[in-house]
Amino acid sequence: MKKLVSAIILITVTIIISKNIYTSNKCTDIDYAVTHYFTTGIFNKYKVYDMQDMTTSFSNGAVAFIKFEGISSRSPHRKVGYTVFLEKNNRGVWKVKKVYPAQVTLQQDAF
Repeated sequence: MKKLVSAIILITVTIIISKNIYTSNKCTDIDYAVTHYFTTGIFNKYKVYDMQDMTTSFSNGAVAFIKFEGISSRSPHRKVGYTVFLEKNNRGVWKVKKVYPAQVTLQQDAF
């Protein structure tokens, strides 16, 4: 029984480490890093269902500011916007350093 439990724990830890390494390697792409951070996570207070209108405000290759809009995962599902400050580490992986909520106004079509 101890061997079975040990094997299950070893397999679980291996899967978790492999997933983290894979995600870290994919986060060398800035678009993937922002999308991954804002669409995953159980306790992520900035989580959105759908990301729309992602634009880069500033980027010099080491730091970047990205603005995006999306639909909040919390009820009522409102349109939300964020400005994200990202920094590239020495391995070339983009990390979210700061999130600035932005007031998003809904535009109405003129009649």
